[in-house]
Formats: sequence, structure tokens, C-alpha cells
Amino acid sequence: MTNPTPTRAAPAQLLHEDPVIHQRRWFLLGIMCLSLVMVVMSVAGLNVALPKMQQSLDASASDLQWIIDSYALVFAALLLFAGALGDRFGRKRALLLGLVIFGLGSLVSGVAGGATQIIVGRVITGLGAAFVMPATLSLISTIFPPHERAKAIAVWAGFAGGGAALGPIVSGALLNHFWWGSALLINLPVITLTLVMVAVFSPTSKDPHATPLDPLGAVLSLVGLASLVYGIIEGPEKGWTSPTVLVAFALAAVGLAAFFVWERRSTHPMLPLDLFRDRRMSVGSAVITAAFFVMFGLFFLFTLYLQFVRAYSPLSAGLATLPLALTLVAVAPRSAAVAEKVGTGPVMATGFLLTAAGFGVYSFIGPQTPYLVLAVALVLLGAGISLTAAPATASIMSAVPHHKAGVGSAVNDTTREVGGALGIAILGSISSALYRSAVDLKGIELPPGAAKAAKESIGGATAIAAQVPAVGAQLAAKAGSAFTDALNLTSMVAVGVCLVAAGVVAVVFSHRSEQDAAAAIAAANAAEPAPLVAVAE
Repeated sequence: MTNPTPTRAAPAQLLHEDPVIHQRRWFLLGIMCLSLVMVVMSVAGLNVALPKMQQSLDASASDLQWIIDSYALVFAALLLFAGALGDRFGRKRALLLGLVIFGLGSLVSGVAGGATQIIVGRVITGLGAAFVMPATLSLISTIFPPHERAKAIAVWAGFAGGGAALGPIVSGALLNHFWWGSALLINLPVITLTLVMVAVFSPTSKDPHATPLDPLGAVLSLVGLASLVYGIIEGPEKGWTSPTVLVAFALAAVGLAAFFVWERRSTHPMLPLDLFRDRRMSVGSAVITAAFFVMFGLFFLFTLYLQFVRAYSPLSAGLATLPLALTLVAVAPRSAAVAEKVGTGPVMATGFLLTAAGFGVYSFIGPQTPYLVLAVALVLLGAGISLTAAPATASIMSAVPHHKAGVGSAVNDTTREVGGALGIAILGSISSALYRSAVDLKGIELPPGAAKAAKESIGGATAIAAQVPAVGAQLAAKAGSAFTDALNLTSMVAVGVCLVAAGVVAVVFSHRSEQDAAAAIAAANAAEPAPLVAVAE
């Protein structure tokens, strides 16, 4: 008997070819989806807790903004680098590390005695999430065989969207009985359970070529993405032409341009730009950006409409969006089978048309529109987003070689975050401008400061209405009508974006181009050298 020696062997067994892994692949998918939903729900649900945070901690409006934005800034900026680290050192390790960091951030925020500590905790949480999300999707891509991969990714995408809708429900239910910190600390038992399951059952995978890291590329992407997201976040608050925002966008342009130049010249780039020559990667990324641009932007405004115009409680507002969550979870897994039959491009184009129909309903609603009409719009939106986001995510991952699955997943998540941030910032700014121009306070006697606050936002008008009972009902009605008009017009903008996206996808992403690109990637994967493996002589 001789000792095992490293030998250049036949192509090593892929992870999805392992009989044990294959047998438990759907259970492993459940673990990955649990990790994902926890991250998404925590982010979406935190918005519901902001009013109680403000009351308990005497937090300023700026504090509340950065409690939300600090997470998004760190998360979006670090996704590419975290995905690359997962590819290099192991995706299971990245997932475990991310869960631990996410739990630490939740603990720091949940027991905070002031806004500063919450912001620090959210920064830590964003760092953890940057490792969790790419690791879950890249592990799914290596666990499932090619013929099941699109379906598994579609399930993942459905739970990603469903988690965003379920977050406000869970947080609202907790806040009805407990203090604001419960919305953050609820993560800890879930994280503990997930950590145990990942440690025991999840396999690991990584780049078999041990590709060197790209530290300069990582720094440039961090500077570029952080500056871009910061500018998007601050634009609506400070003005799109303010010096701070202009400097942020200028730094983003320089940082991202330098990143692309360096990645094209680097021997071992963190993000191989040649991947974007494949339409599945380039068009898929654009589809994700457009889909989450309209979804995040209008979902944010719809939540304000429910709570300020229709006077729903946080829990009631969360429950009102349940049709969206249920539709996402139900339709997304089935999108893969439909895409396989008719092609990814037609399915995504149809998804944009359904999304446009949902926003079309929003463009005609009023302050007292029956909830059934709103539910129909939510179902249309859920079906539309499922038919765009799920196939687009599968398309992106199919265009990426196995050893770069973490980076491919990070690209998907980055486009999702940037699209969402742009949607909230741009559509929110459009809505705010429309509200300020539409609200009419003639005939309502208010102090100058109160009148200014009421004209500034629907939230300000609602707060003032509660303080002046004599004219409160009249003020709330006029502000609610103005905000609804703004929501109608902003929804029409979203309809236009969706229709343009549907046309572009239908023209550019033909079934023939999908087949040609798939054949090219399959040939590239087959040509990769086999990794060194240990064999017994």
C-alpha cells in the first residue's frame, strides 16, 4: 500500500455528480433559501420598525436614513469582492463567515441604546450579507446538474422576492407585542439553526485553479460601487446637483472606469469582462437592473400609500402585500420550465408586460380604491417579476464557468441592489416632486412651519394632521389625494420603463442567440484543465 499522491487524473467529479450531494440537493436548496430569506426579510422588515426607533431613541431623520442606507452601501460595495473570496477560498466557508458576521451585526443593532450603535450594527450586517447572498447562489449552481439548475435558481429567486414581501409582516407582528429590537434579534435563532445545518450538510466548492486574488480590482470596485450607491442615496435628500452628490458620481465614474481598464489588462481579473460578451450575462444583468428598478421604487411608494393614505397599521400594510409574496413563490419556480420550452427572451419580455400591467392598475387607483383591485395589481406584479428576475438570474449563472460561480452570483446581486437603489431614489424623487406640486393647502389655516412640512411630504402632512384636529381630516384628505396622484403618474413612468425593456429583450434575446451562447460556454467548460486530485496507487 502506497500513500496517495497528487496526480493529473481524468476530469474530477463535479459536485453535482456526487451521489450523496445529488440525493440531498433539494434539502440543500432549502438551506440556501433559508439563509437568503433571512437576509432579505431583515432588510425589508426594518422599515416597519423605524417609527418606533425614532420614538424610543429620539433619532433624527438623518439617523433613520443612515440606519437603512448604511447597510445598502456596504452590501452593494462589497458583493463582487466577497463573491471572489468565496470562489478562491470556498463558498461554504464564505457562507458560514457571512452568517456569523450577519448575526453579530443583528445583535449589535438589536441591543443598541442609540442610533449610532444601530448604524454600526447595520454596517456589520451589510458586510455579512455580502458574503451570504453570493455564496447561496453559487453553491446552488454547483450542487444541481445542468438540467435542474435553472429550476433551482428560479426557486431561489422566488424566495428572494417573497422574503422582501414577508419581512414587513414578520416585523409588524413582532412590533405589535415587543420593542423595536425584536425585529433585529429575531435573526439570531434563525442564524443559529442555519449555521448548524450549513456546517453539517452543505458541501464546499471553490475555484480548482487557485486563481490569485485581484486586490487592486477589489479596491477599485469598492470605491466605484460605494461612491455610486452613496450618490444615488444622497441625491433625493441633498439634490442631484449638490456638490456632495456630484463629487460622489464623479468618483464613481473614475473608480469604475479604472476598474474596467484594470480588469481588461489584469492576468487574473476579479471580474473577467469577456463574460459580458455573452448575451445571457449582459442582457440578464440589464433585465435584473430594470426589474428591480421598478419593483423597489414602486413597492416603496406603495407602502407609503397604504400607511399614510389608507391609514393601514404596519402589520396591516405588510399583510396587504401578501398576494405579491405568494405569487412570487408560486410562479418563479415554474418560470424555468416555461423558459425551457419557449426561450428565456420571450418569457422575460412577457414578464415585463405583466409588470407593466400591474403598474398600469396603480396608475388609476384612488385613495379609496377597493383592496381587491390592489390585490389584482400585486398578483400581476408578482407574476411579472417572477418571469423576469428568475430566468434572468438563471441566464447570468449559465453564462459563468463553474469556477467563477461566486463572481457570477455577485454580479447578479450587485445589479439587483443598484437597480433597487436607483428605483427608490429616482422614482421616489419623481413622486416627491409631483406631490409638492399637486398638494393644495388653500383654505387650511396652518402655522408657516407646519404648512411647509405638510407640503414637503405625505409623512409630514400626516403628522401635522394628527396635531391639529380642527383641520386634520381636511389636511389628511388633500395630502392623501395629492400623494395618490403622484403615485399614479410615477406608475406610468414605470409602465414606460417596462414596455421599453420588454421590446429590447424581445429583439436582442432571441432563442437562437441563447442556444449559440450556451453551446459556446459548454465548450469552454469542457476545455478547462482538470484540477489536481488525490488518487490511490
